Amino acid sequence: MSGVINQHWHFAIVGAGLSGACLALLLAREQSQWNILLIDTQSPAAERDHRASALSASTVDVLQTMGLWPSLKDKTAAITAIDVSDRGHLGSASLNATEQNLSAYGHVVENAQLASVFQQALPAFANITYIKAPAPTALKPRQGGMSLILEQGDCTADLVVLAGGEHRPLAEQLGISFRTDDYQRVALVANLTMAEAHDGLAHERFTGDGAIALLPLPGESGKRVSLVWTLAAESAEDMQKVAAEDFIVSLNRQLGSRAGTALEVDYRQCFPVKKIIAAEQVRSHLLLLGNAAHSMHPVAGQGFNLSVRDMATLTELLSGAYNEGIAAGDLGLLQRYVKLRKDDQGRTVALSDKLPKLFGMDETLAMAARNLGLVTLDLLPPLRQGFARFGAGLMARRAHLRE
Repeated sequence: MSGVINQHWHFAIVGAGLSGACLALLLAREQSQWNILLIDTQSPAAERDHRASALSASTVDVLQTMGLWPSLKDKTAAITAIDVSDRGHLGSASLNATEQNLSAYGHVVENAQLASVFQQALPAFANITYIKAPAPTALKPRQGGMSLILEQGDCTADLVVLAGGEHRPLAEQLGISFRTDDYQRVALVANLTMAEAHDGLAHERFTGDGAIALLPLPGESGKRVSLVWTLAAESAEDMQKVAAEDFIVSLNRQLGSRAGTALEVDYRQCFPVKKIIAAEQVRSHLLLLGNAAHSMHPVAGQGFNLSVRDMATLTELLSGAYNEGIAAGDLGLLQRYVKLRKDDQGRTVALSDKLPKLFGMDETLAMAARNLGLVTLDLLPPLRQGFARFGAGLMARRAHLRE
């Protein structure tokens, strides 16, 4: 830690979760001259985080460029088809990756496995300094950089990146505000064993009680799936506490026959669901990334994928600027990043926001509109293709990274 104090870094990344670790690796391989400080601010968790992520095709492309995909692929399950349905109504849509000439829309991995792959890759880069330390108590703008006020002393960086929603208070100290939409919902997460093999099929099912996502997980039986069930807080608490047998009965009642039959559940965890959007993502020598910039409803599974597209564009711009002698914290450069990412971020956040609201409405006109939309989506290949390519992250600009 003593080597960190009074040192000036090209980049100081606060937060070594999925977004922070991934950005450190992207930057390190892009320019070996950059020196990168990665601060792991998390204390050991009392309970493992059992959430899983659906890595879109665009995210897999970035991971392949980084050279990480070979060590990760066997820990994932491919999504080759998606079924979208509305409980109690006829409207539905079925999407198949082969229609878009894709081998898969994406791959599902448990977050703990993805984090492990990132952590194991960090030591390979001599230009990454990884430390475990409490989060900075404050950030202070200074000439030519940003100071981080740490317990052991101060250091500075051309660009400080706040990676993770837990670091929003540091941004608020600088006057950056956040727009919050509390959905009054909780995401109940679990791993299930199903009666039949999933065969790469993911389900997105909307019910009167909340959206249910079933994502295929790896395993020899092919029957393991990750469940994300958004419920009212009181209902989620009840579902977390009831006996496993009663939980399975309640879940199967919502799934119906279309999404298969759950046989076993091996744990249950709950996470609050909120949309939190930073009013400013950048300032001179400062950038907000991941949930610090945009936290959204999990219904479309786009949170980490959006962050990876952000990181890839950021890395591309920083690399080009470095070659031109422009400092990483240059405000004009960071504003260009915001401009390039605005449309993709806006579309993705809007979809994640509007889908659960639309499918949560009980009004007759709303029900008719969403079911007509699902039927139309199912019947029109061009519309289905556009929807699927959006979910796979293939409609956004592709960043050019060093091969």
